[in-house]
Order: sequence, then structure tokens, then C-alpha cells
Amino acid sequence: MTQQLLSFKEAQKFLGFKSPASLREYIQQGLPVVTVGNSKRIDIDDLKKFIQEHKTVKEVN
Repeated sequence: MTQQLLSFKEAQKFLGFKSPASLREYIQQGLPVVTVGNSKRIDIDDLKKFIQEHKTVKEVN
């Protein structure tokens, strides 16, 4: 079973970021955050959707 809600540190590791600043930037750009009790989590499905929506492809001429 895959973990559905990731801590910020787990989401950062999933994305391969060394600095939490990059994850904070994604959140500022609209990545949804789920509040569970006193902790904030990232839904892995939201994270994957955010990545797909912000993917760019460079055309080679």
C-alpha cells in the first residue's frame, strides 16, 4: 500500500529537492496542503497532478 499523505519532508524527498524552499514555492504556486490535526500534509495524488499541470516540453528544431 502506498502512503497517501506525505509530510513536507517526504514530499521534498519524493521530488528530489534538497531544500524546503522549492517545496514552499510549489505551495505558493497552488499545490494543495491538507491539514490533519496540527500537521500539514501533501496528498500524493495532488502532487502528481501538480507536476503534470506544470510540465513543459521544449521543442527541438
